[in-house]
Amino acid sequence: MKKFFTFSDKRPRTINQAVNMVKKRKQNHFFGLEKKLSRNAFVKKILSFFSNLISKISWEKATLILSIILSVSSTIFFYQTKDIIAYGDAESHLNIAKRVIHGLTPGAAQLGGVWLPLPHILMIPFVYFDFLWRTGLAGSIVSGVSYILSALLIFKLSKMLTKNSFLAFVSSFIFMSNPNVLYMQSTPMTELVLIVFFVLNTYFFIKFLKKEGDIVSLMLAAFFGFCCTLSRYDGWFLVLTEAFVIVVYTFINKRPLKKLDGRLILYSTPAFYGILLWFIWNFLIFNDPFYFNKSEFSARSQQLAWMARNELPAAGNFTLAFLYYLVTSAANSGSLFFGLAILGLIYFLYDKEEKQRNLISLILAAPFVFYVMSLYMGQSVIFIPLLTPNTFEWRLFNVRYGIMMLPVVALLIPFLFKEIVKKAKFLSLVIIFFLFSLQFFLFFRDKSPIITLTDGVVGLSSAKKVDAQDWLKENYDHGLILIDDYARTMSIIRTNIKMENVIYVGTKPYWEESFKEPEKYATWIIMQKGDQVWKNILENKETEARLYKYFNKVYTSEEILIFRRMGD
Repeated sequence: MKKFFTFSDKRPRTINQAVNMVKKRKQNHFFGLEKKLSRNAFVKKILSFFSNLISKISWEKATLILSIILSVSSTIFFYQTKDIIAYGDAESHLNIAKRVIHGLTPGAAQLGGVWLPLPHILMIPFVYFDFLWRTGLAGSIVSGVSYILSALLIFKLSKMLTKNSFLAFVSSFIFMSNPNVLYMQSTPMTELVLIVFFVLNTYFFIKFLKKEGDIVSLMLAAFFGFCCTLSRYDGWFLVLTEAFVIVVYTFINKRPLKKLDGRLILYSTPAFYGILLWFIWNFLIFNDPFYFNKSEFSARSQQLAWMARNELPAAGNFTLAFLYYLVTSAANSGSLFFGLAILGLIYFLYDKEEKQRNLISLILAAPFVFYVMSLYMGQSVIFIPLLTPNTFEWRLFNVRYGIMMLPVVALLIPFLFKEIVKKAKFLSLVIIFFLFSLQFFLFFRDKSPIITLTDGVVGLSSAKKVDAQDWLKENYDHGLILIDDYARTMSIIRTNIKMENVIYVGTKPYWEESFKEPEKYATWIIMQKGDQVWKNILENKETEARLYKYFNKVYTSEEILIFRRMGD
């Protein structure tokens, strides 16, 4: 016990020593505190520097510049890898636009009656140039501009919802940097055209919801809704959803019915006009207002063929329809980002600052609901390896449909950082950078990180590459060619054949008369087993006799036959 209470040998022995010791202790304590404060001040300066930097950057300009750089560079990359027209549909879109100005029977009727016309109309100025048509760059220009505008509008829409420019940039960057959207924006496919009109429409419609008297925004939303309805059929469901939202909005806010009538008419007249025009067009050109849904070239007819083979798994099964589109959306957006978007949606729904959150959520959910309904009703089909049975002939098809959810994912994620960014901008920047790095790691750990590209190269969506195509490229010299373009026997743009020399189903009366007198117009006849040319000429004894009387068979394979008229 004595040892316990024994004083240290360093204890002061005089009053002066005690005073000096106290002074020294105070001084040491002060210097230690000063060092700590110095370190804290240094950290604060760094954090303050980055916070000020984040605040001073013009994130809208950054979005514009970065979107242009990414668009051009990715298009150059996929041009060099020759993947711009990997999809079979990509060439079809280019050819539709080309026939309007340079076909055998040019004119507006060449727009057809199944695919909606606006994306093809937008390509017309560019397909005029053969180089842009044959390389697919005519479509890349349209998709690329749509991508840039989409990035800017996602920024504006996100800023309107989060009230923060940095978080708005995060939204636009999620969209801009996505590998699937970077590939699709370099192709002639129609998804990016719909996305830009969807974002434009949504931006102005939400602006109207947030400011009730903003009739100009409602009219602009209606106009871009009109553009949506003429781009892809997804747009039809979007404008229906928004019309429903207007009704709900009026009743929730207890507005008089007169206001409902006025707003509904003001919105619906332009928005639904595109749908009406399409019915009228189908009636005028094909004598059937429902031609787009009933013809042999329609999506419905294709789905019936899948159903006959018992390979339409989601039809009539809501759970599978939901799962197929959920997985496809996650594969396009990235599984991590898609999961964060779901959390962002939950946060948004509980955010009391946003009075119109429920109605806004309805609009953002429209693409998801549309595709789930389409799959359930058997109007659409998606094959994705995770869900498609191994017994199916194809296990990858139409996965690009999931890209329509990317703008929604991009808009929802920033809500998770809404509070953090107010208190610690630098910390939020670090977290967001980490999440982006992790998502890109998850994308590129696979051999095929870009699922939309994989579908275009090896999936059912890919274009056929046949030896007959190379043979024709070397041997074709002149004359009209009879070919079933719908069967995609071979690529026209990959040969040296001019579009004005092609006889196909849309070139009347050449097409019909050639089945009676094959020699009347065509110098070359190309047929694939089972296509319309094969059925109408080779499987008909009379026309088969005329075929061999006037034509020589110059190319034979298991699937394709090529004939050339004698004496030419």
